[in-house]
Amino acid sequence: MRCSKVKPGRDDVATQPLISVCILAGHGVASLDACLASLQGQVRAPMFELLIGGDPGPRTLAVVESRFPQAQLLRTVGLPPGAARNPLIEHARGELLLFLDDDVTAEPTLLRNLQCVASEHPEATVFGGPNHTPPNSSPFEAVEGAVLSSLVGSGPVSRRYGARRPGFADERWFTLCNLAVRRSAMAPFLSDIVCAEENALLTELHRRGDRMRYEPSLRVFHRRRAHLGAFARQMLKYVRGRGEIMRRDRRTIRLAYFAPSAVLVYLMASPGLIAASLPAALVLALPLVYGALVIAAALRIASTLGRLAATPLAAGLTIVVHACYGAGVLRGIGTGPRRADAAWSSATRRAVEVSRASESPVRSRTEPGSLGHPTPEETPARPR
Repeated sequence: MRCSKVKPGRDDVATQPLISVCILAGHGVASLDACLASLQGQVRAPMFELLIGGDPGPRTLAVVESRFPQAQLLRTVGLPPGAARNPLIEHARGELLLFLDDDVTAEPTLLRNLQCVASEHPEATVFGGPNHTPPNSSPFEAVEGAVLSSLVGSGPVSRRYGARRPGFADERWFTLCNLAVRRSAMAPFLSDIVCAEENALLTELHRRGDRMRYEPSLRVFHRRRAHLGAFARQMLKYVRGRGEIMRRDRRTIRLAYFAPSAVLVYLMASPGLIAASLPAALVLALPLVYGALVIAAALRIASTLGRLAATPLAAGLTIVVHACYGAGVLRGIGTGPRRADAAWSSATRRAVEVSRASESPVRSRTEPGSLGHPTPEETPARPR
């Protein structure tokens, strides 16, 4: 990406970080270390600070200290995801809040590209891009990522998992493992849903008139689940959050969200319909069409991966996604909170404003960070 309107971060003499990188830890120290290493390797990045939530045990502290000694760690263990991220927002001082998961690794130009996109699109308040499958993933993880990025696999949210054309978008294009929001527009996350808190936030921002920009250059690599059970649990948890949001706010309902649930209910009801003397050919028409669609999508996925032998796995994972989506939405609608105060109040609609001038993570133009090396133009950036 070309960006001529802003200067490299090392030439910036401001005392405030431009970007506050907010990470919620919980996938183990190896994942966190890889994530921090990718941030440590940022090239020509603007000034940024690092805030990490989770359980700051001895091993976590050692990893953070080795990479970013000046990072802020906040104990948020035991809180729902939204509630755990809110303290990071309150302590952040950057103009842009970049939310990453700790099992994400960033490309070396992520922060630089975010600076460029935000500068070139001042009318936008939300920015994000795809989360791709890491190159060193297992065959299972590669197929999993390909299923998620396919239209048949995950429908309109497939754009989160594979690069699409840049442009303005809505909440279906973004996910919290790789999401940036201007602090002036930010509101707290809902604190009592199991997952998908970013969808509730982005829906609220959209109602306010905030614009969102999708940019494929804002790419990260997101580790996929290593086996079927973990993948199914991830899908169920995420979609349950979507169902909880729809239960509490009917304005978030889209008919497309109920398609997997409708198919799931129909398939479960098919034996009863046949037993009720309905023509079997008529009852089975929808399952046959669905099966043909899944097989066609699986063949395309396997062809894209260059491994036709992956077709059965691709078909199976596609069905798993649909089944989990259908069951998760129904569970979220049936069990999610529905209090009248679940939506944002006028108080929480206000942007989070933090004033902590006494703490300044300024990165010096002449000092390289803790490594003690000179700082040429392409030296990886480190917050101070």
